[in-house]
Amino acid sequence: MLEAKGLSVHFGGLKAVEKVDLEVRQGEILSLIGPNGAGKTTFFNLVSGFLRPHEGSVVFKGQDITHLPPHRIAALGLVRTFQKTNIFADIDVAESVKIGFSSHRTAGFLDILLHGKRSRREQMDVKERTAELLRFSGLLGLRRDLVKNIPYGKQRMLAVALALAAGPELLLLDEPATGLNPVETSELRDMILRIRSELGITIFMIEHNMNLVASISDRVVVLNHGEKLAEGLPPEVARNPLVIEAYLGRGYAHAS
Repeated sequence: MLEAKGLSVHFGGLKAVEKVDLEVRQGEILSLIGPNGAGKTTFFNLVSGFLRPHEGSVVFKGQDITHLPPHRIAALGLVRTFQKTNIFADIDVAESVKIGFSSHRTAGFLDILLHGKRSRREQMDVKERTAELLRFSGLLGLRRDLVKNIPYGKQRMLAVALALAAGPELLLLDEPATGLNPVETSELRDMILRIRSELGITIFMIEHNMNLVASISDRVVVLNHGEKLAEGLPPEVARNPLVIEAYLGRGYAHAS
């Protein structure tokens, strides 16, 4: 579904991402892990169009998207979340999700202004789909609450719901479990599994919670200093001496 070939970007003398080859297969949950500063979010920025690579290419569903802007990439079905959760802090949860559906609206400006038939039909459709998505995300009871007033864990769920509203075929989750307690992490895990099983969406995830990664991932890719260090099934990656060294240091790797 997604293939990166030789992807590289440098910031001055820093090789943030260096000649990374990576593929995401349709229907899988792939996790991208690595120590802080390994280049994970930079890699997400490259494949989603927020950064232009200095070398390499990105192909999504057979189409070269290397130099497309983010909104064009999202329209093709590659949608991402961000670590910041309160972009729409001062509107209610339902209105926030409705914004995510805006790219699918086809009514013209005049029809919207005059509240024409097409506009009314679209508004009703968005209202129904918003309710369905809030129910799916466990947020229906909070639909009238301001985003800034709901618990942090629910804000993380809302960030995923916003991305789902954009209609992804491939969903990129950037550290979705950051700051969540064990109960919230379990709820997130269940939601991600349902996104795949019920909605048929492929998942590509950056995550630091190794318990979540191990329990949910079909495959794991490890970055370190911008380079791909390892790739494989979660148990294989967890036993890899190079991965242990990258996370815990050379002494620990040799002791293991």
